[in-house]
Amino acid sequence: MFFGSQETEMGMVSLFNLAFLIFGVVIAWYALQAVRWDVFLKDAKGRPASVLRLLIAILLGYQLARFANEYMMSTLTLKQIF
Repeated sequence: MFFGSQETEMGMVSLFNLAFLIFGVVIAWYALQAVRWDVFLKDAKGRPASVLRLLIAILLGYQLARFANEYMMSTLTLKQIF
């Protein structure tokens, strides 16, 4: 197989997907720091509250990464119109 083949291209796409996922979770975690958790939770400093914040950050980050990935793929395939 040659370098620059389909496997290499698929590997690069997978690398971008992983980077989008990690970046999305970090951005979501950062955005969730603005929420006053003591209003919603009994013990906002406890371990279950931290796990809840992590799970919400993963869910929001996944959606953000999915949006970014779809946008990237759409722009890459848009050039096939012409």
